[in-house]
Amino acid sequence: MYYEINIALNGQHFFATDKRSITNDIALKIVYNILKEKFPTEEGYDIIVSRYDTVGKFIDMEEFNK
Repeated sequence: MYYEINIALNGQHFFATDKRSITNDIALKIVYNILKEKFPTEEGYDIIVSRYDTVGKFIDMEEFNK
């Protein structure tokens, strides 16, 4: 699981965090609050947060190798 924060400026993509950057709720709150202060809506910025859940699956290598 990781969070991605996307920043847009005047409706155009400006930048996004990497999937390795924010991997827990505490980090999300810290990073979001800093970015919210540095990129205010009054100056044309929009911040969108997405959560990505990942799922692992065991593989039977005996079947996989056939």
